[in-house]
Amino acid sequence: MKLNFKRALPALAAALVMAGPLLAQAQQGVTDTEILIGEIAPLTGPASVGSVALSLGTKMAVAEVNAAGGINGRKIRVISEDDGYVVTRAVQAARKLITSDKVFALAAISGSAPSVALLPMLKETGIPAINVLSFPDSLHTPVVPNIYVAGASHQDSVEALVTELNKLYPNKKWAVVTQDDELGSLMREGWDRAQAKYKLNVVYKTAYRRGQKDFSAEMLSATKAGAEVLLAGGIVTENVAMVKELERLGSKIPVGATWIGRYPSALQAMGSAAGNFYMIDYVVPEGSAQSRAFYSRATKLLPEDDLKRVNRYTPVAYAGTKTLIEAMRRCGKALTWACTIKEMDATKDMETSVMAPINFTPKSHFSRQKLSLMKANVKTLEFEPLQ
Repeated sequence: MKLNFKRALPALAAALVMAGPLLAQAQQGVTDTEILIGEIAPLTGPASVGSVALSLGTKMAVAEVNAAGGINGRKIRVISEDDGYVVTRAVQAARKLITSDKVFALAAISGSAPSVALLPMLKETGIPAINVLSFPDSLHTPVVPNIYVAGASHQDSVEALVTELNKLYPNKKWAVVTQDDELGSLMREGWDRAQAKYKLNVVYKTAYRRGQKDFSAEMLSATKAGAEVLLAGGIVTENVAMVKELERLGSKIPVGATWIGRYPSALQAMGSAAGNFYMIDYVVPEGSAQSRAFYSRATKLLPEDDLKRVNRYTPVAYAGTKTLIEAMRRCGKALTWACTIKEMDATKDMETSVMAPINFTPKSHFSRQKLSLMKANVKTLEFEPLQ
């Protein structure tokens, strides 16, 4: 049977017209001299303390690569969008970045609720994206071909925290205080894993309302129940309030919290009450040589006014953006979404200097970073490594 080219041409032309936008879209944000990337984060509002620091990490990675000549001769430019941790604003920001600004990739896609809301749009467009701020299961399980996550889940973080504290303080009575929301639910899941594994004795367990400021009743109840270790499932001010209340009650029991509330301001607010305060995190502690080296690097890459805003979220974004940049670099001059995704899938032992190496495979887009226990130093108001 012979192919009739004259009859086939109209159909072929129509197919090319339909494919045209997709072909153009796959390389959007790339010119001979520039690569445009975007980020979405709550740069204002209650979550801004971490997200502003996060954005600084993205800027550091970009400034570093641009100072070295860019990616295969192309400089990187970042467009940052503030969603205020509001879902509708996050969707608007993503639509603007992808369809109006036409960025090539996304270096951040906000916190839990906004990132989940963005998932359908990200899947539909296929734009490469990495998130280092929040890790909802739907972002990585099952694998979404164009989305990557590097960090540690709240469940894994709490389980690791309880595991390490149980080594330091075996056979103790536990109190567990968490929020009455999705975050609290995930933390309780991690606690339940550890409790079942080590047969821990919990004498007090409660959930508090989100935004609560006074924990006098909870800490009094935990103390009266004979608690000898406290799992504090707050974010920032809640953990501070719990630790300060225990000090007021004359209790010096060890208190453990997760990286979600690791801010310099928290330790400053705790003051002397932080003497037995522990933190689990996958980012190196401030008192480590790696952390001090990172801050030294920041002084060379960021304006002086920004340095006071640097915290543990800065190296997180720096590491994530570096991973994305390296994948794009390996694509050479022919930079496309398909190549970037292929190279992200091949990420193996990507060194970050501030946390364990990042790894991705086609079957796993969640690089579960190694967690370590650290303890607050009330004199320096920094965390120091224990492991």
